[in-house]
Amino acid sequence: TVGRAAFYGCINLIKVQFNQGLELIGESAFSDCKALQQVTIPSSVIKLDQCAFAVCHNLAAVNFNEGSLRVIGGNAFRSCKALKHVTIPSSTAELGSYAFDGCIKLTKVHFIDGLQVIGNGAFNECTALQQVSIPSSVTRLGDYAFRGCINLTEVDFNDGLQIECKAFQKKTPPAILTILGRAAFYGCINLIKVQFNQGLELIGKSAFRDCKALQQVTIPSSVIKLDQCAFAGCHDLAAVNFNEGSLQVIEQKVFRGCKALKHVTIPSSVTKLGGCTFQGCCNLAEVQFKEGSLQFIGYNAFQDCTALRSVTIPSSVTTLGRSAFLRCANLTEVTLKGGEMLLNQRFLNHGVLDGEGALNKKKVNKMISCNSIFLGCPLTTIKICFSPESMDRLSKECRLSVDGRIRDLRRLEISPDGAVLACFPVMRRSRRGIDVEDTDNQTAESMHQVLRLISFHELKESSILIELAMWKSRFKEDRVHTDCRISVPDPAKTLIMEYCGFTDFLKPAIEGA
Repeated sequence: TVGRAAFYGCINLIKVQFNQGLELIGESAFSDCKALQQVTIPSSVIKLDQCAFAVCHNLAAVNFNEGSLRVIGGNAFRSCKALKHVTIPSSTAELGSYAFDGCIKLTKVHFIDGLQVIGNGAFNECTALQQVSIPSSVTRLGDYAFRGCINLTEVDFNDGLQIECKAFQKKTPPAILTILGRAAFYGCINLIKVQFNQGLELIGKSAFRDCKALQQVTIPSSVIKLDQCAFAGCHDLAAVNFNEGSLQVIEQKVFRGCKALKHVTIPSSVTKLGGCTFQGCCNLAEVQFKEGSLQFIGYNAFQDCTALRSVTIPSSVTTLGRSAFLRCANLTEVTLKGGEMLLNQRFLNHGVLDGEGALNKKKVNKMISCNSIFLGCPLTTIKICFSPESMDRLSKECRLSVDGRIRDLRRLEISPDGAVLACFPVMRRSRRGIDVEDTDNQTAESMHQVLRLISFHELKESSILIELAMWKSRFKEDRVHTDCRISVPDPAKTLIMEYCGFTDFLKPAIEGA
């Protein structure tokens, strides 16, 4: 054993030779030996204690003879500013916190399979480090592990990597942790490429924050959560691809300030989009929400996304946070897929306007006109998904007939997925929000015509008429009945329509027939 601080501060010590049989180099044993240039650790050594060679400014080479070394302690080689490369032997299981912190000339680190733990800040501020390949044996990558490695351009996570973050430690940790540590690569301004392998479940807080050269990331299907600021300030991040799978939460500010990002598709599994998630993504022109589980879009989520021209809110969303689309200077069109709740239900069910029109103004104002959700947006149109269930029951021929009619009506559209969209103009903008109006009930009138047409087709094909036709055919069995329809008196028509629930829609069309 070389004892604690045995040669601490021997500033003119140039050379040390260890003999075989040495097992422990103690805490701060050679700390501040500023002239020391090279050391070879014999294969018999089991542990380098913390700060063993810290602040050896001229230590340019460290050679580990393969053997018994299990632990390289915290700060063991901190601020060894001349150290250029190091190979961690396969026997080493743990690399302590800040073990190579501030080794500013360290360009290459070679990990051999066997290492299990890379501690917090292990390579913090290793500004010359260019490429890292994490072996599959690693089960924990600590917080700030590679923070400030400004020349790091590529990181490969090999199969099996499981990573830990303090925020998710448990009293009894699972056998395999699957978390990428907090601020692990924060400020690696030249990091261009990151490849994640399947099995990762959480990308921690600020994990890749301010990695300004990072261009593309693919989030594996195993990831459950992106923690806050995970990719914030990645100015060159132009593409984010989510593999459909387990992702549930995208926390606040995850992609804030990603100015090169142009389009993004939010997976159907996501339930929450946190505040300021895409704030300041000034080139984000397209956002696609897959229908599924999303319930919450947080405050300022898309603030200052000035390239965004239209957005479709999925039917599952129940909450739009304050200023969610604040100052989206080119946003003119919003489609609400779950918008039937914003319509007057009596109108939908019976075609009755009741003086309120087709819109339920209270619900509209509550959802989109309050909390400055669209403040600073030049909105011209709000589109509300309007697809009666009865429409799905129509035959293909009848549906084509209805679709054709819709295309001829004012303020109605058919979306790419076949939904009917009722279009309402934005009539007035105020400091607090927007007002949506159906001027002269034009949209309501078009919707009413569609509802009548659907009811007509349903009635035409109803089982009651088929039974009437079969009943008629019994009278003249010697004739071929190409048209089995029968003229029904007005009272019978009314009874049939009441039975089918079509009275309000079709009564004006059949009175006096």
